[in-house]
Amino acid sequence: MKKQLFANPDHCTGCNRCALICSALKEGAFQPDKARIRINNFPLRGYSVPSICFQCPKANCMDVCPSSALYRDADGVVLVNENLCTACGTCVSACPYGMMEQGAAGIAYKCDCCGGDPACVRECHADALLYAVGDSEQIRLKGAQMKYRTAVGTPAEKRHVMAEKLMKKARS
Repeated sequence: MKKQLFANPDHCTGCNRCALICSALKEGAFQPDKARIRINNFPLRGYSVPSICFQCPKANCMDVCPSSALYRDADGVVLVNENLCTACGTCVSACPYGMMEQGAAGIAYKCDCCGGDPACVRECHADALLYAVGDSEQIRLKGAQMKYRTAVGTPAEKRHVMAEKLMKKARS
């Protein structure tokens, strides 16, 4: 089996270190709103939920891309070929988790797992993020998280809806 990125919201402190290092490496600036990982904080409820790209086995983003700019590497990670991206945004709309975004020029971007060594995982001292061959509990948790899809809304709205559902489930 190949390594996967896992997120455990119950361990997340909401510190945003993962998003800061991601944006610094990918964008050259500490701008969490440009990161490939996002943290949904609910400070009044004492809960934070990391939003990650699940590298979906059946990736809607890939299926709808009219220019074949999205492809899967040997490790199963969905990547964007920026030279083929036409900035149409269909992949952004198709992602049910809100993890596809478009940059200022309209070019799509998403998590690429840092080529197999995700900086967000190295930076997460709360162990809310893990990049590994998953055990049965991690795979079960990821499967449960993937059930919370949202078909409509902006990427931020989709992430927020998923995070709220995960938080409610954790609190019940």
